[in-house]
Amino acid sequence: MNFNLRNFPISILILLLAAPLPAQQASAADPSPIDPKGIVRRSVEIDDRTVSLARDYTYQQREVRKHLGSHGELKFTKVETWDITNLYGEPYSRLIQKDDKPLSAKDEKEEEEKLDKFFSKRREESEEGRQKRQAKEKKEREEEWGFIREVVNAYDFRIVGEEAVDGRDGWVIEATPRKDFRPTKPNAGMLSKIKGKIWIDKQDYSWVKVEGEAIDTISVGLFIARIHKGSHFSFEQVRLNNEVWLMRRLHVDVNARLLLLGNRAVELEETFSNYKKFATNTKILPEVREVEPK
Repeated sequence: MNFNLRNFPISILILLLAAPLPAQQASAADPSPIDPKGIVRRSVEIDDRTVSLARDYTYQQREVRKHLGSHGELKFTKVETWDITNLYGEPYSRLIQKDDKPLSAKDEKEEEEKLDKFFSKRREESEEGRQKRQAKEKKEREEEWGFIREVVNAYDFRIVGEEAVDGRDGWVIEATPRKDFRPTKPNAGMLSKIKGKIWIDKQDYSWVKVEGEAIDTISVGLFIARIHKGSHFSFEQVRLNNEVWLMRRLHVDVNARLLLLGNRAVELEETFSNYKKFATNTKILPEVREVEPK
């Protein structure tokens, strides 16, 4: 996943359907357009090459988080912008702005200290420690993809139309939870409480856009949080350099009850821009265009 949410209940909600999906070419074995489940199945196939390509991009992530009162009134807004790059094979987020203004000297110093600490930790990491960390990361990725695969069995799919997005033709597929769905992966039972609509590119079967809604209360852990019915989320992706789909926009409107904190309503808007591809020597390739959010 190419974005970093810093709120656990919201990140669980987005994990359900928001993952970078493979860009693949059509073949003779492609499903018929009248087979929506076949289309979705193809769209969630694992493609390690796509995941690898995504790591070759730096970008900026702007987060607007609105905290609302019990009657929907705005209590306060928090705006942060992050610079995301790949360090030691993993995404690293560096805060660069608050409320669309440069960081104060104090905040800048804190970010420098965090970066120095990160580099120091990686330089001093033993070979055994590195292998354990990479094995843990691999296991987490496999668990996430296993969860995403459950989407195919969790829903009844219906093509409700066709629509061009950014000049690319796609199917619009409605996803309705199956009553007979039996999850096989941890937390996959949440899927039965979410309905959605997916825009899938006809050429390479990638997810261009998704809209989802909680149709029942979603429990996160035994007592950690409860995401209430009616919470919404959506995201859009953009195709870069004819090779990979990356996040462009993410919106979450969620009402949840958190452990010890009571009911919380949050509206979150994430935009992703200034994508640049870098070579192994970290040099930015000049021919790569930047992508601004709509």
